[in-house]
Amino acid sequence: MKLEIYQDTQRDRECIAQYPLKDPTFTATPRQALAIALGDPERMPILVMVGSEMVGFFVLTRNEDVREVGADPATAILIRSLSVSETQRGKGIATQMLQQLPAFAREHFPLATTLNLAVEAENVPAQKLYDKVGFVDTGRRRFGQYGEQYILTKAL
Repeated sequence: MKLEIYQDTQRDRECIAQYPLKDPTFTATPRQALAIALGDPERMPILVMVGSEMVGFFVLTRNEDVREVGADPATAILIRSLSVSETQRGKGIATQMLQQLPAFAREHFPLATTLNLAVEAENVPAQKLYDKVGFVDTGRRRFGQYGEQYILTKAL
């Protein structure tokens, strides 16, 4: 498995177009997230690849956008729009990508000291995943499209 920065190439566009995510209840689809990220230099879209297949996606956001979860813009990275392909769920993909993410973040954001995210209160499977890979609840809350969200963090 490899984390790759989206490069607006034919291959990457095809990966996004073919990505199976029919039920984006708790996350934006890669197409939705990419539409915002491509116009914002503070957002880094990431493809999670196994061979030539895109099995996951997320966006890393830095600077002022991290304030929405109460994090420090100078040192925090915000994870947004994280998903695993519907055909690859239950295979440990999310665990692997989140385990690889700290090293990837340190490489691309050397001043960052934390990874942060918001998870829906109703999305218990995601909360268990984040706990398993070392994210901790900050105690901060916010309200998103689907209701209350817990703000989690992980030191880099």
